[in-house]
Amino acid sequence: MDMRTIPARTSGRWAAAAAAMGGAAHLAMVPGGGWMAALGAAMALACLPCAWHLWRRPSLRAARTVIGMSLAMVLVHGALVLSGGHGGGHAHAHQPSSGAADGHAATMLAIIAVELGTALLAAAWVRRQRAARPAVVPC
Repeated sequence: MDMRTIPARTSGRWAAAAAAMGGAAHLAMVPGGGWMAALGAAMALACLPCAWHLWRRPSLRAARTVIGMSLAMVLVHGALVLSGGHGGGHAHAHQPSSGAADGHAATMLAIIAVELGTALLAAAWVRRQRAARPAVVPC
């Protein structure tokens, strides 16, 4: 699909939909309770306003925020995969069973893929906006 043939509003909405999915995924953590629920609610509160702005009236600020947040989530979820989901520390004691660890890693890798896709969609929208502006040649 050639991004040049998609209207700017539509490409902004693709990025908004991906960001909203990230916010909804974080809201899904809330019923579990505990500190993860609080973290999930905070992340949803960070994702959803930018998704709303990208949907209604895309701006460079909202797109750049989505790019930054998505790439930060890639780093956080990557660290969780590498640490075995424990958030760091010594990882020999109290390891979950192999099946649980594999399921957790698969979920984290799927989230990383979605966040990379979200960053890519927002970056494509930013690139399109830059290409659409007339070039300013200094005198």
